[in-house]
Amino acid sequence: TDDFIEQQVKAVKSSQVSISDYTDELEYINRLDRSATDSPEYFLDLIESFAKREAMKDAIKQSLLLIKEDRVEETEELVRKALMVSRTIDVGQAYFDDISARWDRTFNADVSEYKYKTILGSINVSLDGGPGKKELCMVVAPPGVGKSIYLVNQGVTALMEGKKVLYLSMEMSQDRVAQRFDSAATLVPQEQIKHSGGQLKVKERLSIFQEKFPGSRLMIKEFPTGTVNVNHIRALLVQLKNYENFVPDVILVDYLELMNPVREIQKEHQAQQRIAEELRGLAMENDLLVWTATQTNRQGRTVKIITDTELADSYGKIRVCDLSISLNQTQEEYDNGRMRAYVMKSRNGRASFTIPMNIDYHTLVMKEGEFEEEAE
Repeated sequence: TDDFIEQQVKAVKSSQVSISDYTDELEYINRLDRSATDSPEYFLDLIESFAKREAMKDAIKQSLLLIKEDRVEETEELVRKALMVSRTIDVGQAYFDDISARWDRTFNADVSEYKYKTILGSINVSLDGGPGKKELCMVVAPPGVGKSIYLVNQGVTALMEGKKVLYLSMEMSQDRVAQRFDSAATLVPQEQIKHSGGQLKVKERLSIFQEKFPGSRLMIKEFPTGTVNVNHIRALLVQLKNYENFVPDVILVDYLELMNPVREIQKEHQAQQRIAEELRGLAMENDLLVWTATQTNRQGRTVKIITDTELADSYGKIRVCDLSISLNQTQEEYDNGRMRAYVMKSRNGRASFTIPMNIDYHTLVMKEGEFEEEAE
């Protein structure tokens, strides 16, 4: 006890030293918050932080030597390995030992924790809630039909579930993408946003939006066209975590053809397949969902239903997708604000069926339609 310690001190201290020095020190010690030291996780976190910092220092030192020797490409691998330093160990699932836990995760867990709704209810039903973490989803359409608008609507849907969304644009400016979100999230038409009254209305409605969905956050980042690979996105994720305390649940990549593979590949169809593989790898590494868009070939404008036959340049990019849908639209449908989504591939649900859609070109809102139409 404090009294016992004071008695011991009095017995040995010199007359020149005040006992108050010791009582003050005891009071200071008693006020310390020692709750963190009760858990080994506290110390392990400190060790992990130290290891990550030292690994990055070592990678930078080695990179300087490599740059001097004009071996710049090797520096990417060094930095990537440094970023992957972690005390988390995952050797996989022991099938017979993990039965109850697996069933609990699959059938009893909160679906909203690991499922992400699409804007189309029929797909959500087919997938028991929607696509999940560690998956890659793709929307396919000819130029100008609405791939980017679809991605924006997917972003708004995720925000309304309280998710953190990262939108990566390789084509449009950050402000232009944000303007699309302004309309899709607040229902203020695009033509009104440019006026002061429309801006005020957007600001008011976004304030209400944040209050209603407090966990939602949106970051928009533009990259120069044709300069980005998955390693650039990895580096951005590290920066967002360190400087913005932002760890996304969903990444929207607009769009696949405007990216490069990590390693240079001469043949375009192989490059696009590799980019798709790398995006899915990114989703698995970071335990999140990735949505991207891709173009059709010229024949995609002439067919009624776009299938994998009409994919531009590479059939292989759809192989790694967990969900792939095409947007189909005739001139008549465009004039009436309608289109059709066709489920080209669904790894975990129903595929090869058509879903009617409506689109409001003023607010850019897409949703499942009420009319019925079957694919031929």
